[in-house]
Amino acid sequence: MNLIPVMDLMAGQVVHARRGERDSYRPVHSTLCPSAAPEAILQAFIEHFSCATVYIADLDAIRFGRPQLTLLKALKVNFPTIRFWVDAGIFDLGTFARWHAAELGTLVIGSESLSETNWLATLARDSWILSLDFKGTAFLGPPDALSQSEIWPQKVLAMNLAQVGNEAGPDYDLLASLRRKSPELELYAAGGVRDESDLRALEQRGYAGALVATALHNGSIKSKINRKL
Repeated sequence: MNLIPVMDLMAGQVVHARRGERDSYRPVHSTLCPSAAPEAILQAFIEHFSCATVYIADLDAIRFGRPQLTLLKALKVNFPTIRFWVDAGIFDLGTFARWHAAELGTLVIGSESLSETNWLATLARDSWILSLDFKGTAFLGPPDALSQSEIWPQKVLAMNLAQVGNEAGPDYDLLASLRRKSPELELYAAGGVRDESDLRALEQRGYAGALVATALHNGSIKSKINRKL
């Protein structure tokens, strides 16, 4: 079971994501440290949770096509032992190639950023991560991204934006439906994890891990958790 801390970056700060309503996101207020600066939040994650992997959503890139490259490069240089999963609004093979060449981390391709999926089959299965994005029961992205499980990589995120930041618990129905499509996946819950009991429940169901932010910042998950990827 892998705990993956999340940093949502907007205009150079870590923001508190809630229900996918990005226009209302504001700098995070965390019990871990007094700052919303990415370097401070990342250092706090390392100190409190002994994390080896961190998921970064570059919301400026995802929303407006304006990647925060200087910031991402600084994080990579200053935290060389951390493995980053980076979602930056990749939408075609050209943008994937440019981000891959930058060597900032393992690239996450979000279904919400895609218009078509044919090029995904050309990627090595271990070279990327797929985020299957939902808002409630509505799938965000081209239908082929959801129906053609043969193009999925080894790691898949079950991302329900409506669950993010609202402490409603993981979306077990979504997780189960994706597992049925491809039982051998490394499947990660994204959105809704409230505390360590949710992590234990996900582990007992055999899921590979969970992306978590709110429960780390508000102190619901307190203990050091040594996870590996």
